[in-house]
Amino acid sequence: MRPATFAAHGKKMGSKRSHFKGRYRPRNPQKYDGNLSSIIYRSSWERLFMMYCDKQPNILKWSSEEISIPYEFEGKRRSYYPDFLIEMIDSTGDIVRRLIEIKPKYQKGWKQNKAKWSSAREYCTEHGISFQVMTEDELF
Repeated sequence: MRPATFAAHGKKMGSKRSHFKGRYRPRNPQKYDGNLSSIIYRSSWERLFMMYCDKQPNILKWSSEEISIPYEFEGKRRSYYPDFLIEMIDSTGDIVRRLIEIKPKYQKGWKQNKAKWSSAREYCTEHGISFQVMTEDELF
């Protein structure tokens, strides 16, 4: 997904992350691959991405926090719930799956996030999925 593609289809929210949460009701519920009653966004960026997934014809299926990936941090076993899993038709016409995490770029260096994302990359390699962390640089 190219930055201009996403930004062109939603309201530009700027680069400051807004802290709010709520429930999302898709306009195309047949595209959502999971529990429709538990779609929760935790930031304006996540809500905007949900709207994008819901509207885009090249996105065939999407889900939010429906996958649990085990990881270890500070000697404890934990669970990571990535923001999005999408199945889409890419620019070459192939159907691809992407696991996407949305975070502000200042959080990319956090040790716990690095541990989560390392486990996510292993999971994705095993399941034929690509992994991507999207920050304000990719979103807007």
